[in-house]
Amino acid sequence: MSGGPLRVASFFTGIGGFDLACELAGMKVVCQSEINRFCQGVLFKQWPQVKQLGDINEIEADDLPDADVWCGGFPCQDVSLANQGKREGIGGQRSGLFFRFSELIAQRLPRWLLIENVPGLLNSHQGRDFQILVGTLDELGYCVAWRVFDAKYFGTPQRRRRVFIVASFGNIRAAEVLFEQGPTQVATRAGLGEREITSYTAGKSAQEPDCYIIQHAGIGRKHTAGPQAKGYRADGETYTLDSRGGADAVCKASDAFRMRKVAGVPSGLDGNRYRALGNAVSVPVVEWIARRLASADKASAVENDTGSG
Repeated sequence: MSGGPLRVASFFTGIGGFDLACELAGMKVVCQSEINRFCQGVLFKQWPQVKQLGDINEIEADDLPDADVWCGGFPCQDVSLANQGKREGIGGQRSGLFFRFSELIAQRLPRWLLIENVPGLLNSHQGRDFQILVGTLDELGYCVAWRVFDAKYFGTPQRRRRVFIVASFGNIRAAEVLFEQGPTQVATRAGLGEREITSYTAGKSAQEPDCYIIQHAGIGRKHTAGPQAKGYRADGETYTLDSRGGADAVCKASDAFRMRKVAGVPSGLDGNRYRALGNAVSVPVVEWIARRLASADKASAVENDTGSG
């Protein structure tokens, strides 16, 4: 036990969504691993004092500072439903970086793991890929819990379903982090912006989004068209940003990241921001999980102290 705030090692960091959320939950980021140059620039600006480790393939276990929580969302392209018919699964070149991540985990065995990915991870290769992931962590001594959350229930005007995996080493507290006791309230009607939820920052999301997404190939598709349901929405929500940059993003003046129309400038600054945001995690969701993780960790420490006494 560190005795202070939980220390976080961030992998596949991107622009630091996990990192910001963990800091908001009272944790301290001690290192980051990210290969993309644009994202590295963002991290250097926002976390100038944090150790930057670069490509996960170049990291040795001894390079890593002590950390209580390891977090990250390994690449999703090979398991994503957006690549129907072309999914290589967890053995693919990109999503297969999970195994490099697990090699480092095996050498350091942090107390907690917090992992994010697309829901397609659950059914890739008829579920065998997810079975491999859970089995790998189980063999290392972790209790593994997982749950799919949608960012629209956490105060954001965007549909963004992701699977979050929490693993606790040597105990079964992972389930306490992701699952509440008793019933969980959900929205009474979809797409209206107001949400009835029990998360600690429950409130009303914006009735209108600042960012509208239009994907040319998807205009006219119904929302029931599954992962290909792209197009314009005007009901208080947007579709998930597409990190491939194959869409137009038209934003209002109040937009925080000042993104203009993306079409025609995919290699420019706005295109980089667009892709970075498409790959990022939802900060409110991760903050909710991180606060519960910190609470579970504290309870575990008290239990251990009582048992040793």
